[in-house]
Amino acid sequence: MLLLGSSAIYFGPDFTYHVPCLPVAPGRDSVQVPLRKPKPMPRVPRLIVIEPNGAHREVPVGTTPFRIGRQAGNELTLRDSRISRQQAQIISVNGTMVLEDMGSRHGTFVNGEKVLRHELQPKDSIDFGMPDSYKLTFLGQGATIEELVERVEAPAPTHAGSRELYHLGVLLEVARTLGTGLSLEDVLTAVVDAAIQVTRTERGVLLLANESGELNMIVARDAQRGTLRPDQLQVSQSVVKSVAKTRRELIVSDTGEDGGMSQQESVARLELHTVVAIPIDKLPMIETLDATISTRQGELLGVLYLDSHVPSSAFTDLDREVLRSLAREAATVVENARLFASSRAKQRLDHEIEIASQIQKTLLPKALPNTTELSVTGSTLSCHSVGGDCFDVIGLGGGRYGFFVGDVSGKGVSAALLATLLQGVFFTTAAMDIALPSVFSRVNQYLCERSGDDRYATVFYGVLDKMGRFEYVNAGHVPPLLLRKAGGLEGLGSANFPVGMFAEAEYQSTRVQVDAGDFLVIYTDGVSEASNNSNELFEESRLRRIMEDFKGTTVEQLGDTIREGMRAFTEGAPQSDDITILVIQYKGSTG
Repeated sequence: MLLLGSSAIYFGPDFTYHVPCLPVAPGRDSVQVPLRKPKPMPRVPRLIVIEPNGAHREVPVGTTPFRIGRQAGNELTLRDSRISRQQAQIISVNGTMVLEDMGSRHGTFVNGEKVLRHELQPKDSIDFGMPDSYKLTFLGQGATIEELVERVEAPAPTHAGSRELYHLGVLLEVARTLGTGLSLEDVLTAVVDAAIQVTRTERGVLLLANESGELNMIVARDAQRGTLRPDQLQVSQSVVKSVAKTRRELIVSDTGEDGGMSQQESVARLELHTVVAIPIDKLPMIETLDATISTRQGELLGVLYLDSHVPSSAFTDLDREVLRSLAREAATVVENARLFASSRAKQRLDHEIEIASQIQKTLLPKALPNTTELSVTGSTLSCHSVGGDCFDVIGLGGGRYGFFVGDVSGKGVSAALLATLLQGVFFTTAAMDIALPSVFSRVNQYLCERSGDDRYATVFYGVLDKMGRFEYVNAGHVPPLLLRKAGGLEGLGSANFPVGMFAEAEYQSTRVQVDAGDFLVIYTDGVSEASNNSNELFEESRLRRIMEDFKGTTVEQLGDTIREGMRAFTEGAPQSDDITILVIQYKGSTG
């Protein structure tokens, strides 16, 4: 017998008696006391797990190999990012429990010494090289006197003061897990484990909403901190749907805290005596409009669901508040993970767009003609990282050149992809040096077969020979402007459909004579539709005035004059369309 203050412990071969010491009446040397029912000592080896917050729990080593590590699915999962996913394992060798290190990062220690393999003895202390991490004590198959004394001295968690400390320990453990940099699944698992501890339920499930708003099981755990397979679980769908709809916590128990939900078919069919469900809401949004401040309910991120087949005690206000705190922590973790994933996705998209932009720039002509007959300069400016404008100059031999400018409908990546396709197919077709209407018919047919109904492109393409003869097709494009050296401006328009719009469209070409010293400016509607901070448009009229007032002699000077005029007008205002300008000067024939 061992006397401990107001208690006594009797040790038998297979059981113990825990007897409270009662006062002995005068004249008597003994007292009869009721004995608790003998409790058989467990026969399987056990580990005492001491968590970083000081909490103790007992884990039976029921199967071998008994794997220990950070990864979910181990027989003992330790939530510490410094511990390896597969840290160590316990195996049975001829009836002896042997601890083996699994090639861990920081090593496995027994009684302070690093080991690779060790035959475990009762009271062996196991740690993982970090003083503030988990520690294990191997108990073997029998209880030690120290363990029994610790159990007698430990305060019962049902006492009010101890319960508060117990809740505080649970929250501290979750807070420590949040700060360890573990994966989203590991942190949410810690939240579910803590909720099971608080509610004294048998299992817990965390359901998160997908993009369609459907709730899917993400984490499923039991009271022994084991991982359950979500596909083998059945939960009360009526409770989950009610919480998701009302966005209010719901507790169904034998104490009458259910508001009639215990009569729901799913609760009765599953023979549940306790069901707890807490909504996981994104933090509410605060909006302001003038002097009015309003709060908009946050998005439903998921539901924390717990249940048990055994009756439960009444839930205190403290229990409820701790559950709400856990739900808030889960909401914060999920939202942060979504923001991080969104940020990473945006970074990847930005990187891919930057690559696409570089590819698009490399497809532009590396050098533009500057001969005795003509000079050419060109530029394109995308309103986004990539654009739907494109231009090219195609050498056709014999001093003949083709000038191409295209403008794809839409903006962004999709327009840029179609612009790249358009430039490639047009260059290939035009290089065949066939009749211009045939070039446009082939390109139009190609695009109609391979692009959507809402995708088309306006195109201007013309061929200039050494004698100044210029044949062109304008397929729905803004009319280029021909600045005559002798004075005056001419617009080169025509009544053709854009390419990619109608498969049966037919195209007609037009001819014009270009004289020595004349300038031709081919541009996209991003020039005429450029806007300033007052939302006024640049329009063709301003472009005409700039060209009419031009006193320079080179294509570079004219291009710079147009761009400078646009900069002065827009005053740095952001633009909504791509801007492309191709300037050509015909110098005359050299014979």
